[in-house]
Amino acid sequence: MIKERLNLDERDMKIVSWFMEDPYISQIEIAKRLKLSQPSVNIRINKLKKKGIVNVSAGINFNKTNLFLIRVDFTANGGQILERIKNCPFFVNGYVMSGKNNISLYLVSDDLKKIDEIINLHIRSQPDVSDISTSVIVSSVKDNILNINLRGETDNEKCMELGNCRHCCPNISDKLKAKK
Repeated sequence: MIKERLNLDERDMKIVSWFMEDPYISQIEIAKRLKLSQPSVNIRINKLKKKGIVNVSAGINFNKTNLFLIRVDFTANGGQILERIKNCPFFVNGYVMSGKNNISLYLVSDDLKKIDEIINLHIRSQPDVSDISTSVIVSSVKDNILNINLRGETDNEKCMELGNCRHCCPNISDKLKAKK
């Protein structure tokens, strides 16, 4: 069971569940529900935070936007490509997986042409990448909170514009020039 794997007791499981239902739940409310003192609830919550079990993060609810969320699956030698693309403002998350397509990543944009540019320059151009498949995520059953790097938009980075993706990753631009 999950609670044994996470080394949680019944009270901890309830606290985690309540935080998932309402990340703004107060310690006083939790204390009332568990019939514990607020300081003992505080100790439990801090323990859960240290373990990485309770995390509160901000993001954009994909279901409430007109953004495109794209899943890109491909085969590559290890997770180095994730390390190279992780700072791209359009990158949401990436996973190393088992199976033939061992890398999966998620990109977000308001423009499918920009996503295509990123895939072509940062993924398809890599010699160790093969078997690329992409899917546009149309909707999600539950709220899907995306932790999007908005600094590119606020700092007016050149890479945000269509056709300027090469400016983000000089090593890829150098590889493309060397091919010509």
